Amino acid sequence: MSPQLDLYRNIAPKVDGLKVIDIGCGTGFGTLQLKRWSEDVTGVDIDREAVKFAIATIPGIRWEWADAGRTLHYIGNDYDAALMIEVMEHISDWQEAMANVWDILKPGGLLYISARNANADLRKNDLHEREWTAEQLKNALAHYFRGGVTLFDWTLKTEQDTSTHQTPLVAIARKEL
Repeated sequence: MSPQLDLYRNIAPKVDGLKVIDIGCGTGFGTLQLKRWSEDVTGVDIDREAVKFAIATIPGIRWEWADAGRTLHYIGNDYDAALMIEVMEHISDWQEAMANVWDILKPGGLLYISARNANADLRKNDLHEREWTAEQLKNALAHYFRGGVTLFDWTLKTEQDTSTHQTPLVAIARKEL
């Protein structure tokens, strides 16, 4: 699960007291890391069996089936923070998904997103619709999140520039007020 688990653990204290949605939560192990910090957490995934598993094994979290590109808006539109950890590279219509994420966030809301860096010295993953360089990811997010986009390392302590080869790419994007 690591580095995703490490990333969830680094994000969790940053969503202290917030209403959070974890998009692409899978079976919910990462979402569980957010539970003790956030005021309210919702886990969402397109895989119905993964959502059923999460419902059966992890109480105290709202679990929903939804497609980020088509049905996400049915979940609500009052979230302080959204997470998409290693999700966007699997979504064919990422622009529609990004617009939907923007819609469900409150003004000033934050998106924590990670994706594999196309500049990393790794072979292409055939399960990915796309892989971004840091510059491409930052520009794609900035189109929707005009409140700012900042790249970080997985600890969320060291800011990265668009020439980074580090993977995964981690960005925090803010919806303008």
